[in-house]
Amino acid sequence: MKKQLSVLMSVVLTGVFFLSGCAAKPKEPEGPHDVPLTITADFSKSGDGSNWETYGDCKVILDDGKAVLSERATSNSGIAIPCPDYRGNTVSATAKVSSANSFVRLSLRYEIYGNTSYVTIAEGETTESSVATISGNIEIPDNAENALVYIEAGDVRDITVSSFELAIVGDLNNLTGVPIESLADPSATASLSAAYKDYFKFGVASPASVMTNTNEEFRTLLKTQFNSVTPENELKPENVLDAATTLADPAKYNECPALNFDAAKPILDFCKENGIPMRGHTLIWYSQTPSWLFYENYDVNGELASRELMLTRMENYIAAVMIWCEENYPGVIYAWDVVNEAIADDGGMRDCYWLETIGDDYVEKAFEFARKHAPEGVQLFYNDYNEYQDSKQADIIEMLKPVAEAGNIDGMGMQSHISSGLDPDYYLGAMQEYVDELGVIIHITELDVTAPNSQNPMYDQGVYMKKLFTAIIEAKDAGMPIECVTIWGLTDDMSWKSANSPLLFYGNLDPKPAYEGVMCAINGGEVTKPADYVEPKSDLSPIEEDYENKEYIGGPRYSAVQTIVGDAYEGEYCLMNSEGYADYDGYSIDISNYIGHTIHVSFAVKCAADQVCLTADIDGTWPHLVEVPTGTDEWIEVECDYQVPDDNTSLSIYFESSDMTEFYLDNLKIEAVD
Repeated sequence: MKKQLSVLMSVVLTGVFFLSGCAAKPKEPEGPHDVPLTITADFSKSGDGSNWETYGDCKVILDDGKAVLSERATSNSGIAIPCPDYRGNTVSATAKVSSANSFVRLSLRYEIYGNTSYVTIAEGETTESSVATISGNIEIPDNAENALVYIEAGDVRDITVSSFELAIVGDLNNLTGVPIESLADPSATASLSAAYKDYFKFGVASPASVMTNTNEEFRTLLKTQFNSVTPENELKPENVLDAATTLADPAKYNECPALNFDAAKPILDFCKENGIPMRGHTLIWYSQTPSWLFYENYDVNGELASRELMLTRMENYIAAVMIWCEENYPGVIYAWDVVNEAIADDGGMRDCYWLETIGDDYVEKAFEFARKHAPEGVQLFYNDYNEYQDSKQADIIEMLKPVAEAGNIDGMGMQSHISSGLDPDYYLGAMQEYVDELGVIIHITELDVTAPNSQNPMYDQGVYMKKLFTAIIEAKDAGMPIECVTIWGLTDDMSWKSANSPLLFYGNLDPKPAYEGVMCAINGGEVTKPADYVEPKSDLSPIEEDYENKEYIGGPRYSAVQTIVGDAYEGEYCLMNSEGYADYDGYSIDISNYIGHTIHVSFAVKCAADQVCLTADIDGTWPHLVEVPTGTDEWIEVECDYQVPDDNTSLSIYFESSDMTEFYLDNLKIEAVD
């Protein structure tokens, strides 16, 4: 549910100034102007008059209708297409690229009430010898300003861009000249940290822009609601390592790269001045760590550094960061995420430069160095996502056992980027496993909960948050050592998953039903049903899609794209699912009306991939309703039954292919059979 735009204009946010008294009549906002439905980067020219711009620190060479991005100082350096007039719209972004980087990513950046947010749109594997198409859709918030879409990569190697285009999806929502929504006063909202003071710290992740923002309301929200802060990006290696200084004199900095903490100082200053403790995030990570750190003489065109040199660089980096923070901000940082996301999604340790240069024990060595140099009393954590999944948890525990035996780890950081399909008992059971096997405390470090694809998404999200936090409270009462819960972002509009509305506050700082659910868990009561609440259907009407009217009920899961095309199983049209940046990006349908009932699902499917699955969106397990062997150009008729669990307030099922290959659906029917 979107909040409606206010007709009030804010001086700070719109740049329209009002004169006091009766001296002048306020200036009326500009009316909407024509907005192009498509913006295609013109690589025949650069600079003034072009519709693209250089993003970050890199050199752009235009060559035969292409843009070659070279001398990229950071992985997020590239080119961008500004699209400030696209706010309030769903936008399709597509780029054709080749690169020696392992992947190239399309990202959205925008300012929201003076804060800067970054959202991944899509990414794909790349090679230097072939052209890859990277494409995905993204919803830009109504109140976003100065939006742009940019091309970045996982490393600093060159990128050749053959084409780059943005396009409005569906009908244009023209908000040009429409003032953005006024900020609410957060000072009267009851405090989360106060409500949970007897249980654990209640923290938030924040960018440093909150601390320098002209809108005091954001700092008020932070100070009144939270008693722990995690910087979103400012203490990640890419923002601490001083590339210019190090690369200018590699011999001088051979064993210890130069550091610069300017990005982190605003947030450190704020926490010091306001007595708010901080979690340091993060020391060692495969991502947002420039590749030059891992090479002899910091030369990415040379040889990788030896194990001995990288161990020296690792220890010196960890020591330098910890010592600088403690000397300049004594006592502010109470915990560090020493290593972040070292386990691969498909099992085993993640392939990365740390693993390649040092070996399988790089995590052990990082914790050894961190314990050696950490100020007294500072806690050391391992941090990861999907950490509650059985197979990944087993790998994490196996990796961390020698670290725990050496006494070099204090806690497990459970990121907890989840959906309302995650069973709290399953989630808390995974927590207990870490406690039992490793003897650690628990921090929930990056909590956000995707709003369900239901008729009442905000309300249903709130109901789930009450259920989740009730389970967390019960676990804490039973002795689970949960010492901090951190929400990954202040508001939905500032979230890296903004399109999924995953946080506790709306973009204008009003509390959401999700906030109410968290408070109900500790204070009692029920989440308030909104005035526009839609009662679930009681007639169990079937869902039928033959796509002949070029319409469909479902929608994309994450960054998948649905298109009505020809070559149907029956009739003229069918649905094609394509794009995305993971095999679980697919076509999703809400089946909340059927909770507690058995459904019969029938459809026809065609796909060149080996398999298409119909999957229940139950976080942590994702059970397959049916696995369809495909791999040919032939349509396959499929039928299956599924008992929809009755312990969810909402549930979706989704189609996915085994390797991101596009698939085709026709004659889809879902009906209750009991």
